[in-house]
Amino acid sequence: MYSNLPNSWFRVARSQDLSAKGVIPLHYFGKDFVLFRTEDGKPHIFDAHCPHLGAHLAHGGRIEGQTLRCPYHGWLWDTNGQCAAIPYPDKAKPKAKIQSWPVLELNGLIMMYYHHQGKLPDWEIPQIPELISGEWTPLRLVHQWKVRTTLQDYMDNSVDVSHLYNLHSRTFKSAHSHGVEIDGPILTHRMSQKYNLSSLAAGKLVLEDGSVTTIYYGPAYDVSFYWTEGKLKLGLLTIFTGTPIDNEHLDIAIFYSVKKVLPFPLSLILNKMLKQDVLETFEQDVSILENKKDIHNPPLYQNDGPVRQSRNWASQFYSENSLTAETLIQK
Repeated sequence: MYSNLPNSWFRVARSQDLSAKGVIPLHYFGKDFVLFRTEDGKPHIFDAHCPHLGAHLAHGGRIEGQTLRCPYHGWLWDTNGQCAAIPYPDKAKPKAKIQSWPVLELNGLIMMYYHHQGKLPDWEIPQIPELISGEWTPLRLVHQWKVRTTLQDYMDNSVDVSHLYNLHSRTFKSAHSHGVEIDGPILTHRMSQKYNLSSLAAGKLVLEDGSVTTIYYGPAYDVSFYWTEGKLKLGLLTIFTGTPIDNEHLDIAIFYSVKKVLPFPLSLILNKMLKQDVLETFEQDVSILENKKDIHNPPLYQNDGPVRQSRNWASQFYSENSLTAETLIQK
């Protein structure tokens, strides 16, 4: 059996989901995990179950300093997953260990690095300068979906240019890819497009011509910058994340931020309009993703966008017990 789960950084929670000294359960990659925040404010992720007698650490576990206490027998676990203490007088603590996973907290999200062989990451997702500049609105959730699809189909959909003005004709009049740039685990895709912004384009305040640059940090986290031209240059930043729940389902969450170019309350109206547009646009993709079929070696054209290039790039994230690079490229 193979797994179609790649090795990469994945969004598993928002920062606001994990309170001070919070302990919550996660279920991704077909496994159970526990996410917790120690008293120093840092998040950590372990496999969910205590190796003593199997209690789920997220159901009743609590934080004591820099340790997580098991709710069943009170064993303490440090942030490396090592047993720190047991509540038995005159008994030496065992050399027991829980699998811990690398964690990043930035851009308002908590990211976990998942690797089939438990290898440590050799790259990280960066802080987005715009989100700490004060010139953009705080990052907010558009919506979260559980979708029956694979991460590769989700990635294909993201770089598929021709579907934008076919499936999403209410938003896009046309779209053109200017190709991709690849730098190890990072892929950058630049496009130009025409938006359907007739209500905003009056008096050429906002022109329908625009551009978008999408930067993929691995196959499960991408940041897009959308711009329109004209007297008023509107800017929209989105973060799309897809975290595998298992081999067949993705937890997809979209976040957005808007460049502050209008006074209140016009900015509030613009924010709501852009959020609704992003929501309705991706809702059209969900039905396609859940009902499409993988086509072996599809007849791709330049107008489709850099689908094959992105597949070649994405193959680096799959292990020997995942889809092989050859299989991924040929799909």
